[in-house]
Amino acid sequence: MSLKMLRITDKASIFTAELVALNLALDIIRQSTRKKFITFSDTLSSLMAIYNRHLETGYVQKFISDYSQLVNSGKTIALCWIPSHVGILGNERADVAAKSALSTTISAMKCPSTDLYQSLTDHCQRLWQVEWDGCLSNELHSIKPTLGYVSYSHLGRRDAVTLRRLCIGHTRFSHSYLLNQDDQTRCTYFDCALTVVHMLLECPHYSIVRQRYFSVTILRDLFETVNTHTILDFIKEIGFYNRILLS
Repeated sequence: MSLKMLRITDKASIFTAELVALNLALDIIRQSTRKKFITFSDTLSSLMAIYNRHLETGYVQKFISDYSQLVNSGKTIALCWIPSHVGILGNERADVAAKSALSTTISAMKCPSTDLYQSLTDHCQRLWQVEWDGCLSNELHSIKPTLGYVSYSHLGRRDAVTLRRLCIGHTRFSHSYLLNQDDQTRCTYFDCALTVVHMLLECPHYSIVRQRYFSVTILRDLFETVNTHTILDFIKEIGFYNRILLS
């Protein structure tokens, strides 16, 4: 049985790798004296790209061109999808060959630019994280030291905005005095500034209610470990839910 192995760049997608393998299969067929062939692949997306003639993909274009030449030369080639990891001997042998290719030198085969998007994204994320780590004086850094999007898609818009306002510490009850050019708002029960941290974690007046919902003492832990509905239920019970947003 003919066997061809090739190591491509680690940045290549599985889709690209499978298309490269299919093109290598055509190389084997080209060198064979036989007339009928079946090429098996366990990646359906690559076969569908060939079937639907996605010519914007270079390896699809190359496969179709080489496939047409081989068929015109009198060879019959069928493409067949097989599920992976189901005990098919040939597929398992191909997997073993693919793993052994990792010890070989990376080939100079081209990699589509789209395969590099994730690497570029990761690189930009690392640079952004380094810059963010230098902003220790930023009050938001203590809440979210590691960059990344937090989704509140499971909540209604008002609840989602409310939670984001609490995360950044800017709410109507804590910052409206700036708009009204008044003195900073004070806690009704204790002589201190009324802030989001004080309301959520520090005010002794709400300690009994707070204990029923959570026991964290750091704002970051509150938003990372406590269920969003639990936080919302707490601020509703202590009467702050309608004091978060401007309207």
